[in-house]
Amino acid sequence: MAGGGWARVGDVEYAVELESWESARAPLDAAMGAGLAPYGPYWLGSFDTAEDAAAADQERVAAAAEVFDAWGAESQPQWYSKAADPLPPGFSRH
Repeated sequence: MAGGGWARVGDVEYAVELESWESARAPLDAAMGAGLAPYGPYWLGSFDTAEDAAAADQERVAAAAEVFDAWGAESQPQWYSKAADPLPPGFSRH
């Protein structure tokens, strides 16, 4: 986050000063990257063909599906006031 221009202002809060909306790209990229970082080990990238998908490590495919399906089904707060585990409750980190 700091590399994208953000400054920590609380336990889980960051702030960034922008001169204009056009200068938001790098800070938004940094925030999106930080938000997705916990899911990195489960991300498989994209598949160009069905054959590529079938050839992937199916255990990782199942783990990725579990993580992203659970994340999508959860109700997310409007604001985080404390750190939270981003992975689904009970998820076993393979």
